[in-house]
Amino acid sequence: MRHRWHDGVGLLILVPLYVGLMPGQRASAEVRAWTPKSGNPTVEADFIDANNGRVWLRVPNGRRLNIPLDALSEADQLYVRDLLEKEHAQRAALAPRPSPETIRYGRGRKLCDLACRQLDESSGLAVSRRAPGLFWSHNDSDNDAKLYLFDRQGRDLGWCSIQGTKAFDWEDIASFTDEGKPYLLIADTGNNNLAAAVHMLHVIEEPSVDSERGVLVRDVPLARTIYFAFEDDYRNCEAVGIDPTDKTILLVSKERGRECHAYVLPWPKQDVKKAHVARLAATLRLRQATGLDVSPDGRRAIVVTYNHAFEFVRGEKENWFAALARPPREITLPDRLQGESICYGSDGKTLYLTSERLPTPLWEVPVERIGSAK
Repeated sequence: MRHRWHDGVGLLILVPLYVGLMPGQRASAEVRAWTPKSGNPTVEADFIDANNGRVWLRVPNGRRLNIPLDALSEADQLYVRDLLEKEHAQRAALAPRPSPETIRYGRGRKLCDLACRQLDESSGLAVSRRAPGLFWSHNDSDNDAKLYLFDRQGRDLGWCSIQGTKAFDWEDIASFTDEGKPYLLIADTGNNNLAAAVHMLHVIEEPSVDSERGVLVRDVPLARTIYFAFEDDYRNCEAVGIDPTDKTILLVSKERGRECHAYVLPWPKQDVKKAHVARLAATLRLRQATGLDVSPDGRRAIVVTYNHAFEFVRGEKENWFAALARPPREITLPDRLQGESICYGSDGKTLYLTSERLPTPLWEVPVERIGSAK
């Protein structure tokens, strides 16, 4: 059976509905009937997310639909808004109280569109540890194993290739320093079809760069590749960060529902043939985690979604299992078109964001003040 949905401009959807689930896909208990503004026919699907004026739904065969919110009936639009408002209120009720160390963020602002047109699916973002004010990013799946460099003005500062590997589904990147040397961690962890059991984290020494001349090397060797698996299930993961103080790796899965799962992977001291295991730390009440970063002092982790960001704070003598198990603080972000990346700036506090669409924007979320005073 096929349904056609029309948004008044062109054919919006043409999908088969009542077929079995594909391998690795899970049935949903939240399926409901959705109706286009024009009336019948309805389509049965569960709600995944909504942002930037669009809604993501999943039909029973696992296919995802991307629909303008205003193409739905008034009742469906109200349902989406009420659902997101209720979830926001629930998170706010559980959020930690401000403390003298709480960072108060101002309103996000767009700094520029990046000049580099090759970076057309910016999926991860990391600040350079070699040159303050510079950033690294990479494209999503099915692209060359390249990293791209730019600054706050969006200047194209060149690219480099990672030797000895391929970019199957690169989803995130993180920068850190170890024994005085700057490194980058590249997460090849995308798994949309839930078919992969083992994932890869590529480690390289950060390439030589110059604030004016850009990337100074063309080919960069791998320092090591870490193979790992999630302990409880096959997962799609787009949010990966590393605690620079002890190199603990944090991962948050991207689920097609109202919850994601956070994992902790201790830094492997030795390379072994079998995959290391990322241990489940907590189930997070947020939708579609798409990026992650850890502050240079190892005290804060920021998880970004298509809508807003969520900050987890670790006590001085606390591990990440305990920190991730507590409700986070929600940080309001500007509307982005498929925003999948976030990182702390050189100051370890200011937040930066990109999006997976050309022209690629660079956003900054500035620090207004630190402390709980109103």
